[in-house]
Amino acid sequence: MSILNCIKDFCYWEVYNRLKGNNQDVVCAIIVHENMILAQTAQRNAVINTNDTQYVVPGGKVEPDEALNAAVHREIKEETNLNIDVIKKLGATRNNKYKLHWFICAPTDLSLLKVVEPLKQKELKWVSLDDASINWTPKNAEALKHFKSQIEEVQQTLIKENIK
Repeated sequence: MSILNCIKDFCYWEVYNRLKGNNQDVVCAIIVHENMILAQTAQRNAVINTNDTQYVVPGGKVEPDEALNAAVHREIKEETNLNIDVIKKLGATRNNKYKLHWFICAPTDLSLLKVVEPLKQKELKWVSLDDASINWTPKNAEALKHFKSQIEEVQQTLIKENIK
């Protein structure tokens, strides 16, 4: 992505966010595979090149008039190149600017996984939900803790279904 495109994208979202206020919807996809979830480096870490790497689950802003389910599919394809099945919506949380909609998803073809936007994210990796070495952003850490039992239940169901 060129610098000019980054600036245009930034300006578009800044204007949109100011018009929408603190009601901007964001989708967050907890993508599960066996006993792991997909983590990516937080965008700010890629931009400012900090050594204090933090992780988030993939996701992003919902476009005007876009359905949440469509936004999850679009954002995950844009960020990870994966096609996914949305298993269920876990719930919603709020931070200062955004309403975060949390979904649990499963990839349909792991071979497609790749870093699509290296300027925005440095790394994608599969991690255990209980891996204490992963430095999640505060909002992601809070949500993963809150939804942990539901995530583990889905993981176990998917593992059982794959054995059959």
